[in-house]
Amino acid sequence: MAKSETKVMIIGLDAPIAPRLYNFAKEGKLPHIGKLIDNGVFAENCMVPYPTITPPNWTTIVTGSWLGTHGITCFNVHIPGDPLDKTHPGFDTSECQSEYLWNAAERVGKKSIILNYPSSWPSTLKDGIQIGGAGLSLNEWRTPDVTTGYACTLADDQLFSIEEYPQGTTIELQPASGWRNAPDATTLLEAELKLLYRRAKYPVKEKSWQMLVVETKGEGYDKVILSESKDAQGAFAELSAGQWSEVVTQEFDAEEGKKKAAFKCKLVELSKDAQQLKLYVTGLCALDGWSHPESVASEIKSKDGLPLPHGAFAALNLEWIDPQTFLEVVECQHTWYADAASYLLKNKEWDLYFMHAHCPDWSYHAFSNKIDPATAKDEDEWKLYQDVELKFYQSLDSMIGRILEAAGDKPLVVITSDHGAKATTRRINVGGILAQAGLMVTTGEGAPGGRQVDWSKTKAVPQRSSYIYANLKGRDPQGIVEPGEEYEQVRDEIIKALYEYTDPETGKKPILFALKREDARIIGLYGDKVGDIVYALTPDFGGQHGNLLPTAQYGVGDLRGLFIMSGPGVKKGCVLQRTVWLTDIVPTVCHLAELPIPKNAEGAVIYQALEDPDFKLKALQQLRKNYERLSNAFEKEQQLTHTYNE
Repeated sequence: MAKSETKVMIIGLDAPIAPRLYNFAKEGKLPHIGKLIDNGVFAENCMVPYPTITPPNWTTIVTGSWLGTHGITCFNVHIPGDPLDKTHPGFDTSECQSEYLWNAAERVGKKSIILNYPSSWPSTLKDGIQIGGAGLSLNEWRTPDVTTGYACTLADDQLFSIEEYPQGTTIELQPASGWRNAPDATTLLEAELKLLYRRAKYPVKEKSWQMLVVETKGEGYDKVILSESKDAQGAFAELSAGQWSEVVTQEFDAEEGKKKAAFKCKLVELSKDAQQLKLYVTGLCALDGWSHPESVASEIKSKDGLPLPHGAFAALNLEWIDPQTFLEVVECQHTWYADAASYLLKNKEWDLYFMHAHCPDWSYHAFSNKIDPATAKDEDEWKLYQDVELKFYQSLDSMIGRILEAAGDKPLVVITSDHGAKATTRRINVGGILAQAGLMVTTGEGAPGGRQVDWSKTKAVPQRSSYIYANLKGRDPQGIVEPGEEYEQVRDEIIKALYEYTDPETGKKPILFALKREDARIIGLYGDKVGDIVYALTPDFGGQHGNLLPTAQYGVGDLRGLFIMSGPGVKKGCVLQRTVWLTDIVPTVCHLAELPIPKNAEGAVIYQALEDPDFKLKALQQLRKNYERLSNAFEKEQQLTHTYNE
């Protein structure tokens, strides 16, 4: 039997609503994804691990392990023995206790390319290429040393505006003076644009740009000129209202040294009287510091795309930008991914390719309630945002098409996700439930930083998306609950309080289940990285995902995962009704591409997706048959009664 030369591509989309994506594809609106479905399989019931959240489930996809096995049990990780209010982001590879598929493949000489795959940094590759992995996108860092949620290499996006906006920079226009090479214009106004390095990973030296507002035709202000100094000849952008700049590259003085960074600017608004002006600046995208080997970063070029640290959903929420501008930022990021992937796939040796795009998750966090008729304020709103939804999926589809084209010879392709999404429904305060039951005590209402836990009186606290911990003596630094009988009593009291709670406004029970740690093994949660109690909410409560089961549905929302597979050995045009778990992806890929199974993988081969589930057995039987033929022939040769050469 010949050695398999099948190449593997695992392309991840974060938080797509799988049934909606499937319908868009079957309607012909996502041609590249639609072609994969038509020539492969789609799983209607792709189940993802619980909690339905990013780092643990992307780790499951590439290890085949349940959360209790690989050890990344939520968006953040809690180390036993640390204070119960101390966690850190679950994006560091040192947290993972299972072998990654790319490392298993390296054992047999296979090479991998990894592009923006969460929770995969620092790189564990010995002989491969990795771009990003320390956050949700390039130039975003969710490493253990980051205490602010996430950091950008240099800066997140920024708004300069005459009107005041939350977190924006308010500017005041003045008559221009001291400019060289200024255009011949009726009137000129100016403003200094002081750059803010929001969420900067490293301190960056202060820097300002100069903006000239120009009236070129005597019919009102119609252009801005942006320059690093008061010299219009050295301008890096000249923009009319609604116009984007080209990709601009500048040098910034960071604490770790000079850093080249790229960005784009859009003049979102400019009124004729210059009373309204909004200039949006994307994040400052460092052009190195996020690749392995480090030199690879300098090889990647993109004329129109940027390795953006974020998806602009915060800018949309703050009303810095409109939905169309949001989509343009999305396209800018996807263009960079496609450019980077195309270059690497065409110019580097590879056998496996892994990537992730976070756009659906950011989008649904920004406007899932506006997409859903069940929660939108009116029909115009949900129609508008459903159109935005379709367009961001089309941007992803175009990106996938370019990547598949660059990959060439019909690889085995898996399109998958970590979870789905739904609209935000009623919020629930689990800490408040524990407080009502006398299990949690807080002090200092109204004080800076809000209420604080009184650890000397607190027996239980909620932690992360779906856990409650007993404040246990001998394990927790401020523990007051005795191990043994009292510990069991406290756990029973927690479960009782959760089940007995009724939401006073709706009269509904928000708690779907509450399990002791040892009972949560049935959903893949076990070990010392999970809480003493694991709970989940009904879909009438909670946010887009997290403490909701993968079966949760609400309105147009659906938490089921996405699974599409196409390529050698895969059925064509098949919709699977069977349950497909994310843990099954690794064993199935390894079965088809003849790769070693990663250590601690726990899933199973999805035999119903295969053209011939018995093809490996048949190949083995054929091999044995040929061996018997060869053995018989050799014996007969040995039994000849004469020889010609001793």
